[in-house]
Amino acid sequence: METLVKHLDDRKYFKWSNKYSVGISIIDEQHKKLFGFLNKTIDAKEHSDNNEELKEVLEEMTQYALEHFETEEAYMREFDYSECRYHSEEHYRFFTKTIAYFDRVVNGDYHISNELIEYLKQWLVDHIQICDRGYIDCFKKNGLK
Repeated sequence: METLVKHLDDRKYFKWSNKYSVGISIIDEQHKKLFGFLNKTIDAKEHSDNNEELKEVLEEMTQYALEHFETEEAYMREFDYSECRYHSEEHYRFFTKTIAYFDRVVNGDYHISNELIEYLKQWLVDHIQICDRGYIDCFKKNGLK
């Protein structure tokens, strides 16, 4: 019975796996941290949509995402990655969307956790598995591992 309960409990969390890896250690580590923010959002939801907890997670996640985006974009510029502009636009859309979620929470919309969780799951998976895959060859060709 304990194994079943543990399994059911683990299901709610989004787990990193190698299928999300871009094979570049600094980027993978940053992506793992972004997945951690998704799990913190799930925790906030589990705590009855705790408004303060959700605000903290959104603020911390948005700040960290900016750092991560700057890392990726700096390499893109340095390596003259052809899709840099498009990729930067994807980052900007994520940033503005998370700020909009933050504003909603600040303005009393405490029950956005499910919507936010679904958005983060979709964005992280799609962005990493589609958009980020595009720069792998460029980054590795330029010596990033």
